[in-house]
Amino acid sequence: MRPLTRTLPFYLALALLVLAVTAAPPAAAQAKQPRLVLVVHADNTVSRLDKSTLLNIYLGLTTFWQNDLRVRPYNRVHDGAAGKPFFRDVLGMTPARYRHTWQKQQLSGKGVEPEVVATAAGLVAKVAASPGAIGYILDSETAAADPRVRLIPLP
Repeated sequence: MRPLTRTLPFYLALALLVLAVTAAPPAAAQAKQPRLVLVVHADNTVSRLDKSTLLNIYLGLTTFWQNDLRVRPYNRVHDGAAGKPFFRDVLGMTPARYRHTWQKQQLSGKGVEPEVVATAAGLVAKVAASPGAIGYILDSETAAADPRVRLIPLP
């Protein structure tokens, strides 16, 4: 019987197959992006906010709600599970660029960067304590919400 020999094209094809299988994450992992939910005070009548409005709120350009109540935004930890998708997908900027923008505004006396709150429960408590407050949590953290706040899905 003749020994089985493999040729160079066989090994190239095998290497390409291994690369193709290991390089791309499974479709389920690609589709599973963290979903964010806005948190506003229960008395706030806003029913939806688009990304442009949120950008203006979080950059201090929109400072009052429609009912003349002062907007008080709260952030999550910038490089945390909720902060990363918020900065990337909603504000469209890196946390470093966001901080730089606020540093310029603070130095010129045009406002103060929104406070950072570490946990979903802490954010809910802050928003519940201030009628003009707004923040964001992950969809998986909505159990931290209570009747003092309203949840608004992001578009």
